[in-house]
Amino acid sequence: MLINNLLDRLKKYKFFSELLTPEAFSQMKRYVITGFTGFAIEYALFFTFYYYIFKRFFPFGYSFAKSIAESLVNYDLKGDTYSYLFANAIAYVVVFWFNFLVNRIWSFKSKVNIFKQLRQYAVLFIFNLFATSALLYLLSDKIGIMPAVSKVLVMGLVVCWNFIIYKKVIYK
Repeated sequence: MLINNLLDRLKKYKFFSELLTPEAFSQMKRYVITGFTGFAIEYALFFTFYYYIFKRFFPFGYSFAKSIAESLVNYDLKGDTYSYLFANAIAYVVVFWFNFLVNRIWSFKSKVNIFKQLRQYAVLFIFNLFATSALLYLLSDKIGIMPAVSKVLVMGLVVCWNFIIYKKVIYK
């Protein structure tokens, strides 16, 4: 009863009414399936790069990246920080293409100009990459949560705001 009243009130607003249609729920189901698949791929890549590659070997270009990061933030990050941030970036770039194409073709069944969508998606991707890296750093280095757990928490946050942006802006 309470939920029905809340839904009825939300449907009065255009922003929410477009998100509460049967088509939107269908899109959301497909988005969740795509998201879990993308999550599995991204997390597997992150875990592999962080724990099996970068824990044993410093990432290629480590010194160069460290000097850039130190000049930007004027702070000496721990070596492990670079490892999980690089692992995050690599995994995120790979999953970018998977998520873009599957969401476009299957989740939202979009027919809009692909190059326009790709530009919008790229802007969101860059924002998300910086946001996920900053949140990963905050949770792991500042709060002390293991990077593997922090990654899951950060990915959960990104999923929430991405659906609305995909629905309202990119794949409309």
